Amino acid sequence: MITVGLLALMTAPAMAGQLVYQPTNPTFGGNPLNGSFLLSTAQTQGAGVKSGQQQTPDLSGLDKALSNLGNVNQGTGSTGTSPVIVIQSGQVPANP
Repeated sequence: MITVGLLALMTAPAMAGQLVYQPTNPTFGGNPLNGSFLLSTAQTQGAGVKSGQQQTPDLSGLDKALSNLGNVNQGTGSTGTSPVIVIQSGQVPANP
C-alpha cells in the first residue's frame, strides 16, 4: 500500500508558479491601500530624531568603570606581595 502511494506521488506532475515581487510601499509602486497602514505604523514608532539634533546615551556608568581601572595599589608586605586592584570597596588580588 505504501509503495503504491509513493509510486503515485512520484509519477504526478510537479506544478510550480512564478514568484513575482510586489513592493509594499505605494511610493515605489505598491498597493495604494497600504499607505494608511504604513503611516499609522510609522506614527506608533515615535518621532525619532530631527536633523541637526543628536541623542547622546548616558555614559556615566562607563565613566565610573573606566576611572576604577587605574586604581592599582602595590602590596605593603616586606616580602614583596603581588599588586592588589581596588574595586569600589573590596580588594581583589591581581595574581591569586
